[in-house]
Amino acid sequence: MGEIDRESKAKLRTASEDLEELIKLFSEHLKQSKELFKSQLYDLKRNAETSLNNYSMNREQIMLDISQMEKKLTKLSRLISKKKYNTNTASEQLIEIATKHGQIKNDYEEKREELEKSMNEWLKFTKSVSEIVTLLHTRSSEWENSARDLSIFYQDIADTSIPSEFQQTRDIILEYSISILLSAGKREQTDLMSFEEQLKDLMDKTSKNEEL
Repeated sequence: MGEIDRESKAKLRTASEDLEELIKLFSEHLKQSKELFKSQLYDLKRNAETSLNNYSMNREQIMLDISQMEKKLTKLSRLISKKKYNTNTASEQLIEIATKHGQIKNDYEEKREELEKSMNEWLKFTKSVSEIVTLLHTRSSEWENSARDLSIFYQDIADTSIPSEFQQTRDIILEYSISILLSAGKREQTDLMSFEEQLKDLMDKTSKNEEL
């Protein structure tokens, strides 16, 4: 095997190693991005579930308090339906019920506000996707640079230059043409030029691919 072949083989081994490094880099970046993405989404999921569960329990308690308040109103309605009843007692009960109503409503508003704040956090599901896309786009530039270097490296290995042997053998062929003609007794310049041109046409013939 010639020196050039050995050199090309060595370069191909280096290119193969670079290719594996690119695949490894790509895989590591994807793995890291996936873990980060999963962590963010699971945190958001956990926070959303906690907020919803807390709100659900608070709402159940509020509905229970409202139910108790309705029972007191029913009891009060029986009292004031009588022809004669203690108006002071009825007023005190009604004030107590109204106070409780205000407390329950305030509690509900606070819990609802807390949930709405949490709901704003849920918008980060979309933000997480945008962030991971941006991260991958940033890292993709590194993959592209490595891939570009790899492409150039393979191109450098390829030797597309025309071997000098072509010109050497061409010169020999033309030299032999003169010898053959002289041996054949054809010494006319036209004979020499005609045979030489014929040989040149054969050697310089353009391939079909080049013609297309």
